Amino acid sequence: MQRVSLSFNRYTDGDLESKVNNIISNLTGNTLFPSPVPSIAVLSAAAVAYSEALVSAKTGNRSAIAEKNSRRLQLIDVLRNIGSYVNFASGGDISAILTSGFSLTKEQSAVVIGKPENFRVVNGVNSGDLELMVNRVKGATAYLHEFTTDASLQTQGWISLASSSRKIIISNLQAGVRYYCRVGVVGTRGQLVYSDMLSRIVILV
Repeated sequence: MQRVSLSFNRYTDGDLESKVNNIISNLTGNTLFPSPVPSIAVLSAAAVAYSEALVSAKTGNRSAIAEKNSRRLQLIDVLRNIGSYVNFASGGDISAILTSGFSLTKEQSAVVIGKPENFRVVNGVNSGDLELMVNRVKGATAYLHEFTTDASLQTQGWISLASSSRKIIISNLQAGVRYYCRVGVVGTRGQLVYSDMLSRIVILV
């Protein structure tokens, strides 16, 4: 769902003045947003106070600059509240939001994750340990380190350990038993991509 951008701190003083005047012009008499909260009158008053403070601050007087900064923060607070109203009243309708004068947030595209590379399974320094590791995958939100002793590799036979790390040590495994291992990488939108599968017999140290 598309939403109004509430990021006003990035605007220069002059750009913020232009932006708020555009929003006031677009919202005045706009039947899609008939009852802004706060009201257009409140927004207009905050805009006028900010513009007057902006002119005074051009003298370079420290007190005037501090007043301008204070008025700017007050104006941004009113804009964010009205922006939240627009988000609610629009229901995410892009065409409706665009009539308000507010900007849209940039839609974040999902990072396409690749197959985990350089998967390795080695015996750990302690008896009954296996260490699983892959190269770091860009865009990964989690790694699923999975293992099974089921040679048929049935889906329900895998034990999965979720971690934010690309490597993990699995302990208390049975010595002399072959374990089949793989690593799944989870992406930002729930994508899941698995590495190749490797197997190793756990040894006594």
